[in-house]
Amino acid sequence: MLSSSFLDLGIGNALVNHVAHASARGDASQIRTVVMGGLGWLACIGIGASLVLTLAAAYLPWLEFLKLQNVGAVAEARNAALIFSALFGLNIIANGSLKILVGQQKSHEANVIGTMAALLACPITWFVIRAGGRVGSILLAGFCTQSAVTLASVLVLISRRRMLDLQIGLRSMIEQRRQLLSSGTLFFLLQVGTTIGWGADTLILAGVAGASEVAALAVAQRLYLFASQPVAILIGPLWAAYADAHARGDNAFIHRTLRASFGPSIVTGTAIGAVLLLAGPRLVAYWTKEAVQIPGSLLIAFTIWMPFECGGIAWGTYLNGTGVVREQVLITTCFCMVVLPAKIWAAAEFGATGLVIATVMVYALIVAGGYALLYRRRIMARHELF
Repeated sequence: MLSSSFLDLGIGNALVNHVAHASARGDASQIRTVVMGGLGWLACIGIGASLVLTLAAAYLPWLEFLKLQNVGAVAEARNAALIFSALFGLNIIANGSLKILVGQQKSHEANVIGTMAALLACPITWFVIRAGGRVGSILLAGFCTQSAVTLASVLVLISRRRMLDLQIGLRSMIEQRRQLLSSGTLFFLLQVGTTIGWGADTLILAGVAGASEVAALAVAQRLYLFASQPVAILIGPLWAAYADAHARGDNAFIHRTLRASFGPSIVTGTAIGAVLLLAGPRLVAYWTKEAVQIPGSLLIAFTIWMPFECGGIAWGTYLNGTGVVREQVLITTCFCMVVLPAKIWAAAEFGATGLVIATVMVYALIVAGGYALLYRRRIMARHELF
């Protein structure tokens, strides 16, 4: 979870909503202001992250840190770290710039650019490896190619659409400071809470149950991505659509779209989860060459979890698109406070299966129950959804 997109301080996600709102108003000048302000703040965050990492790479005692035995290896490790530091900031800017296209309801363009950049980086990286390139060269071939192609492609597209104007860059950053940073901070806090609540499972399990349980959980998590990822891919573009409708005051569209996505997402997750429950043992045996055994109880636990996860994807997309983030931060904070001790106890007593069941129970109580009982009227009344 701690990727460069995570460390853009939520600016990328805030940019989706602000670009969608500006596009809905049809104000070309406002769109340019939002785009240039967003790119400016992304550049500041990216450069700042690179500087921090560069200082760490330059002064970190690599000999002791990596327990290296020769000076040559220390020099190579430091050079690779310095190159990675620079590329990390570039990646923040590149990934954030894709959010501009998403905000314009052109997620397909963002997906094509991301795929094209990755496909181009693969053969270049292979060639450098075959030529005996060092770690720094491999990073440049893969990481730099992917980030540079992504950023260049986005800049070309927004330039053709007359949204790129360097002359208003500083003014746009000042004008958009409060909106982007306040919204971005909420999205950042939401990402932090999500990382704590869901991303610490393997660490918890490794600490209280052992490596064999961690392996079973990791394989099961990846197996059930076949249920959740199709839903996430199909639902993802609705974020900008919700934001556009929210800006226009089109409650009918929001109501219709939420109803058309929420129920089917739950049904899809349940159906695919049931298939994976039946086919899972054979798939895992083939996948891992029988090196990992997943208990049937763990597969059942993940199958129970799937409707919650897939329904949460649809519901979270609606909340993100309509700007209901503060409530999500509060609910997620409460979830983390309860679920972490529950997971630790359940993992110690029942292993990976207990950890997943604890997640399901706390999620149903805190998240699903919280939205259903506490925020239903407050959140949904604004869009006349009941």
